Amino acid sequence: MPLAQDGPKSLHYALEGDGPPVVLLPGLGGGMRLFGTLPRRFARSGFAALTYDPAGIPPSSPLDGPFDFDQAARDVWTLIDAAGFDSVRLVGTSLGGKVALTAAAQRPDRVERMVLLASSCHTSPRAARVYRFFEAVAEHLPAERFADAVAPFLFGKTFHTERNKVVDDIVRATRPPAETRTLMVAQARALARFDAREAAGSLALDVLCIAGAEDTLTLVDEVRSTADLLPRGRYVERPTAGHSILLEDAGAFDVVIGFLAESR
Repeated sequence: MPLAQDGPKSLHYALEGDGPPVVLLPGLGGGMRLFGTLPRRFARSGFAALTYDPAGIPPSSPLDGPFDFDQAARDVWTLIDAAGFDSVRLVGTSLGGKVALTAAAQRPDRVERMVLLASSCHTSPRAARVYRFFEAVAEHLPAERFADAVAPFLFGKTFHTERNKVVDDIVRATRPPAETRTLMVAQARALARFDAREAAGSLALDVLCIAGAEDTLTLVDEVRSTADLLPRGRYVERPTAGHSILLEDAGAFDVVIGFLAESR
């Protein structure tokens, strides 16, 4: 079990594949398991995929205090250094996109290009209320009801209609333990006040921003405005995807691979 050490803090990570390194950054309350078979798909596409459990997700160390995006980004660099990579490509989904953006602002010389999936650089008043909803659900709802409450936000109308049995399976299998719920509460509070517009405007690297047209958590306008703010941002909208873009839309993975491969 590879562990990256930063003083007393341990961060669990895994590598799959051999090629240019791609770091996959998970969303709210997520760790390595969030990405399922995606690391294998990246490996088969010629990349080395690094996934990790952030502080707060065992076997990584517990979260020490409030969630902080700057510290989360520094943890990413600790992992990258432990894996022995000089430069990387970052792929962040939702909250992970915000961590990726923060990490790229910290070390722009080491990021070749970046993909932001269903993510934005600024929290709107509407989004802040959504994050407060997630905070309340994670803090107060019984674990067995958690997925029932959040599933409408995580998938778009098409996926709910055409893959409803898959959604049912995900809901039945999702029982976040106490550590994960504690992390979710801390992350939701940090998300409600996230603002990286200044950092985004200063990044001189190619960034692909992908939105799901059916996403009710991160709206297309929020993703598009982020792409417009980035000096070399590109915007792509997937018409039948919701918030879980790579799960809902197989073609979106090909778009990501094509973008990442441009710099090879």
